[in-house]
Amino acid sequence: MKAQIIPLAIALLLTTSCTSNQSSSTQKDTTAATSNATDNKEAMEEKNKATALASIQGFNTHSVDQIFKDAAPDMIDYGDGTDAGLKGRDSIKALMKDFFTSFPDMKGENLLALADGNKVVVFGDWSGTFKGEFMGKKPTGKSFKFKDADLYTFNDAGQIIEHRGVQNMSVFWAQVGAK
Repeated sequence: MKAQIIPLAIALLLTTSCTSNQSSSTQKDTTAATSNATDNKEAMEEKNKATALASIQGFNTHSVDQIFKDAAPDMIDYGDGTDAGLKGRDSIKALMKDFFTSFPDMKGENLLALADGNKVVVFGDWSGTFKGEFMGKKPTGKSFKFKDADLYTFNDAGQIIEHRGVQNMSVFWAQVGAK
């Protein structure tokens, strides 16, 4: 009887060992795939953060081309959400050119970018002086200063497809004394 149990025990051990190795191998493959997906997501988020910060840097240098370098042609700028938004990179660029003429010293400081998937938010302190006519409003020479958060949405190609700001524009216009 012992002679029959020993080969059976060896066969059972070998079967368990093979199953354990296959299970371990499958688990390693799953872990590697999950790790690669996480690495890819993190790499995409870092790239999108760099793109959003480069766009914001365009505000500091007043380079409309830099701001929209990585924007999709059909990008939408919703502003603070009080309007329907402005659609199309070229339309938004034209408005920004006028804005920089009116606020030639506008700048953002203390910038911090955070990402989650295809969304990036950039927090910062913004300031400038109303020195030129803008959208029919006469310059006042008064300054603005506020904290803002800009939310960018990216497509799979890494292009900005949406922008939203948190700052309420009525506060902005009140600070510069425009009616």
